[in-house]
Amino acid sequence: MENHDEPRAVSAFGSARSRVAAVTALTQTGARLVHNGQLEGATVHLPVFLGRYPSEPTDSDLISFYRSFLTAMADPTFRNGRWQLCDRSGWPGDDRYQDLIAWCWQGDTRWLIVVNLSDGTRAGEVRTQWADLRGRQCHLTDPTHHIAFVRSGDDLVNGLFVELEAWQWHMFRVEPR
Repeated sequence: MENHDEPRAVSAFGSARSRVAAVTALTQTGARLVHNGQLEGATVHLPVFLGRYPSEPTDSDLISFYRSFLTAMADPTFRNGRWQLCDRSGWPGDDRYQDLIAWCWQGDTRWLIVVNLSDGTRAGEVRTQWADLRGRQCHLTDPTHHIAFVRSGDDLVNGLFVELEAWQWHMFRVEPR
């Protein structure tokens, strides 16, 4: 989402949107690259060959976000697990779900990521293909927002209701009970 020949993420997206961009980009498959200064909210774009950067104020909220996010990303499932796009749907006459994008990871642990890439509140149902969770209770923990829920595994398979404010996300670690 940020590299040496592009504008800095915070400059391009703003502080709030740069977080959902990080969750979206860094929870995909492939190499995860973080540019020097990205974690602190650097805004000045300088050519790499210059070899020095100006002193900039740091964004303590962004640093805190990246600390919790990268701690979660250290889970080996994000390197060795299986990535899968999730189905999502809405209700008749309500297409707000179309701006929600969802995917999941399964390995030693399970993760469900849902992002709202729009300027408005969006809602819909998200379905995983984790049929083995039917009939079980699951603990969903989002370490980036410090929230937790208990939901039925049936909901994760048949349709988990998700409503997210503009440019927000859920990054749930899913633990069957």
